[in-house]
Amino acid sequence: MSVATIYDAIIEVNYEYYITENEIEMSYEDFRCEVDVKYRREHNQFPIWDEDMEERLEEIADGVGTDFLNAAIEAAEEMEHDFQYKKYKERFLSQVEVFLRCKSLAFDQEYPQTRRFKRKDIWGIQKADYEADNIYSEDAYMIIFERLLNEGYFTLVESGGDPKHDIFHVTEV
Repeated sequence: MSVATIYDAIIEVNYEYYITENEIEMSYEDFRCEVDVKYRREHNQFPIWDEDMEERLEEIADGVGTDFLNAAIEAAEEMEHDFQYKKYKERFLSQVEVFLRCKSLAFDQEYPQTRRFKRKDIWGIQKADYEADNIYSEDAYMIIFERLLNEGYFTLVESGGDPKHDIFHVTEV
């Protein structure tokens, strides 16, 4: 078998295993180029000119394939995390609106009190949804709340003696 044939076979096997089987969007030429560049950087010569190419190329191709597979997995997890965040964010904002409506009716409040709540109110909403299996973790809403607070959805109106008594105002975003 010629060196070029061995080279092509190693690249093709690794491309099929890492890229094609995992449905990663990458052309064969791009994969081969990445393997080639990494090989030349690590061994200071072209793979076809190297006497130890067969052993070295397999290792390099495995590394490149693993890197691309890990990157694809991370990207998929990131997309799933973003999807879950958006889903829980909408649910959380909806629950806050329901809470504020009920509170304003129960206590006959007017604006701006109708748009204000305490941190402990979030804990109550969170506890109810967690116990009803509507959210995945006990502190999911607090994580979302802190993120939305940083994004400007809520403003701190008054700090209480204890964080649970901090008063927040829902802003129009």
